[in-house]
Amino acid sequence: MRPAQVLMNSANKAKKGGINIPVELTPLFAAMGIAIASACYFTYKKFRYDDTLRVSHNPELSVAKEVIDKK
Repeated sequence: MRPAQVLMNSANKAKKGGINIPVELTPLFAAMGIAIASACYFTYKKFRYDDTLRVSHNPELSVAKEVIDKK
């Protein structure tokens, strides 16, 4: 009975100081991490390399002159 009691005491000490996350949630955390990283990558790629978006100053796609000239 003594070895089991020693192991139980060390397990209880480990629980007090840290966060106890069930092992079953590890695949969920991995999948969510991959999903978030993928979303960040493709959003960056869209904003950085898509020429049809007006994120920065792009005079070739500006229709401001046409709108001003109509008035």
